[in-house]
Amino acid sequence: MDRIKLPISTADFERIREGKFYYIDKTRIISRIISDDADFILFTRPRRFGKTTLQTMLRSFFDIRKNSAQLFSGLDIEKDEAAVNGWMNKYPVIYLSLKDIDGATFESALYRFREIIIELFTANSFILDTEISKSDRNLFMKLMSTDSSQDDIAGSLKFLVRLLCSHFGKQVIVLIDEYDVPLDKANNNGYYPQMLLLLRSLFTSVLKDNPNVIKGILTGCLRVSKESIFTGLNNLCIYSLTSPSYSDAFGFTEKEVSKLLSDSGLENKAKEIQNWYDGYRIGNDHIYASWDVLSYVKDHIANPDTPPKNYWANTSGNEIIKKLINETNAAISSEYTDLINGKTISRRINENLTYSDLYNSEDNLWSLLFETGYITLNGLYNENGETLLSLPNEEMKRLFIASSDSWFRESISKENLSGLFHAIWQDNPGKLSDLLSEYLFRTISYNDYSEAYYHAFLAGLFSSSEYTVKSNMESGNGRPDLLIMDMKRMRLAVFEFKIAKDISELEETTQNAIAQIKTNEYGEDLSYFKEVHRYAIVFVKKKAFATAI
Repeated sequence: MDRIKLPISTADFERIREGKFYYIDKTRIISRIISDDADFILFTRPRRFGKTTLQTMLRSFFDIRKNSAQLFSGLDIEKDEAAVNGWMNKYPVIYLSLKDIDGATFESALYRFREIIIELFTANSFILDTEISKSDRNLFMKLMSTDSSQDDIAGSLKFLVRLLCSHFGKQVIVLIDEYDVPLDKANNNGYYPQMLLLLRSLFTSVLKDNPNVIKGILTGCLRVSKESIFTGLNNLCIYSLTSPSYSDAFGFTEKEVSKLLSDSGLENKAKEIQNWYDGYRIGNDHIYASWDVLSYVKDHIANPDTPPKNYWANTSGNEIIKKLINETNAAISSEYTDLINGKTISRRINENLTYSDLYNSEDNLWSLLFETGYITLNGLYNENGETLLSLPNEEMKRLFIASSDSWFRESISKENLSGLFHAIWQDNPGKLSDLLSEYLFRTISYNDYSEAYYHAFLAGLFSSSEYTVKSNMESGNGRPDLLIMDMKRMRLAVFEFKIAKDISELEETTQNAIAQIKTNEYGEDLSYFKEVHRYAIVFVKKKAFATAI
């Protein structure tokens, strides 16, 4: 079997097809968009779900300046003769991606906006070779330079649409990718009102009551409120995560993933990839995260024994989860705990968010997590009109656990742990048990408690101190779970951890831990320490029981 090329480094449809990368055929969506009664469509999906690939596919199909027959050869759209004959390369297209509009200030973001408009007008500079009015020529030249004003940029798309329509004698298709990224960046950097005004002027001028536009397609993560950005644009149809229409347009379906695994010789990985990257409920379908699937397959073609990875975490700082924890104390809330334990929660989801209100309420934070793909539908509504939500897969479960653990470590690092270490150095197992249980209570509850969980918990707890902490370091005839070294006072604390399912197993489990410490002579080889304190600690869910030896 020939090794397939996966489009990890590009999302551009033309580059994927011309470079003979593996392509999961989404061209059937073109027929639906053509037959859709809506003149203007907004698709909202999480990041890395294929929005840019779909938008560049539409550009390749519709653009009158291209000859795209070869790009679409053998794909589903060829079966729709009406679409091919009536729409393929028949309309002028404006494609604009706003994913790179960023800056610490509005002025710097506007400068980047200006650069993108310059690129757009330079790509359409053939219009200057035709007969246009002197005022239009002057404005066109201005928009190709750094002299354009904010008002010039706000009206630039409407202006270009008019010229393209006049030049080709055909209405124009407008494609805007990542339409909400500038608002996200502006909200984070404190210039949201200025960016909102610019985008509102840009979008409404080109899309509202414009006879020169036949179709407008926008894609982004959030369904931003019409009142904030699409004022008066009544002919905009929004297909969000709860919409049954176009549910398979983004991400990968079960059938598509099965074919990919078959084509890559990884059929035996179906269960693992489903457990880790499936689980999104969009409309009536369950969908896989496309970027994660492609990354997984690429890694497993290279090495079939590669363990699954959290690709999502590697492409984002996941600040949304941290914000939820900090703002709502979700690290110990029942909803957060239930999600990690595979249960369903119910919340009121607001799909008409404004960036200025994202963090104003707990419901808005949960809505943001839903819209951006961290949690997914588990049913539309309960009897109270609330949306049923759950974590989609193992990848998101691990991400939530890591975020809560990180929050716990950060919060503990700000606390005074002198009482905890006083109990350790003074051989006070009763006080040590109470304090460890108190800290455990403040962490997330898991259904699948493991020794690794408790190990990570204590390592994180102790690592925020002034002492040297070693995990599984060789000592005596084995490896105790944890060593704490007080190098200033030459004191050593040795810990061995065990888990008991319930309190009835506590005594037996404690004796096993004590025997392990004594038999393996943990700490005996570190005789240069003046004091050695040894503890067997048994955990029963959120309770810790320490015994000094």
